[in-house]
Amino acid sequence: MTTADARETRVPHTVIYVGPESTAGGIGHYSDVFVEALRDQIDEVIAIRHPGPGSDSVAELRKRRREIHRRIQEPGRVVVHSEISGGSVESFWPTAFLEHAHPGLRNSVTVHDPPGLVWLPARTRLLARSRVASHALHYPTRPLIRSLERRAARDRSLFGLTRIGARSLAARYPRADVHHVPHFVLDRPVITPVAERPRAVGIFGLVYRGKGFEHIERIRAELDPSVGLRIAGRGTESLPSMPGVEVLGGLDGAELDNFFASVRALLVPYGQRTPYGDVFPASGVVAHAIGYLTPVVSTAHGALSEMAEDGGAVVVEAEGPSVAPALSRAATELIDDSDALERLATELRALRDERSPRKVVEGFVEVWSR
Repeated sequence: MTTADARETRVPHTVIYVGPESTAGGIGHYSDVFVEALRDQIDEVIAIRHPGPGSDSVAELRKRRREIHRRIQEPGRVVVHSEISGGSVESFWPTAFLEHAHPGLRNSVTVHDPPGLVWLPARTRLLARSRVASHALHYPTRPLIRSLERRAARDRSLFGLTRIGARSLAARYPRADVHHVPHFVLDRPVITPVAERPRAVGIFGLVYRGKGFEHIERIRAELDPSVGLRIAGRGTESLPSMPGVEVLGGLDGAELDNFFASVRALLVPYGQRTPYGDVFPASGVVAHAIGYLTPVVSTAHGALSEMAEDGGAVVVEAEGPSVAPALSRAATELIDDSDALERLATELRALRDERSPRKVVEGFVEVWSR
């Protein structure tokens, strides 16, 4: 058998990819990169993109599902792969149970907020207008939602982007085929070596519950006054101004390069973000830091604990009021230790190489090809 013949029999000919649009936040950007890397390895990629969580009506969900059905011509040579996050139904309902209608179809999903497949399965456009109504419906019906998730996960391939996330999926969905493939890291421009950057630390990311922005004032108070504190990301421009804190708002392109070139470490003060239980997502913010070879100082919340093993990070055991002083002490010790900075940068360089989009997507293709 020739190499071409082997590829024809093992690798799926077509991948129908269902994921959010570029404008739909972090997972939208993830989808852009994933599709581009996928096209380099699969003969035909059909990308079906959708808006962010809470954007679709029931009619629009049905229309997307009909389109996917229409695109499945040869089930044995087709993979349907979707990106699913906790607050979104836009990929969940159009891809759920497709394998029942198309025997031989491989129906897989990257679960971005494991172990939950879809935390809010009724959150269409109408219900999304009221946070209170949405939680009033979903929180009391969690046992029914878990049952729905187990049925939807049965006999599907589930991918977790963290090791602990993949373990949580395997525990909750024993009839699913579960795999760990890491969050990819983009190859970023060369910036100033970490030990030569300004004596400052940064916090970066989208402002919402669980990201730790409530700790900024205390972190500033705990840091040495001579250490700069720079804050960036969508929504940070609306944070109250504080002495000694530079707030930059949303950044992209060269602005983002300059932000990481201006800090010696990135603080990640994450904590519990949902009343629906533990969640183990990969951090896109940490992926940015790896790409820019910027050491991370983080809590051990959720999947962040894995960075102690992966390298490139200082992980502290702290929750609640102890987060700010613990992170501040660790950051202050790190940024003046040139040897430690260089060691962490070397570890980050290895992680960046291991987690290039091409290598990460190869992990998905390998599973599909078994």
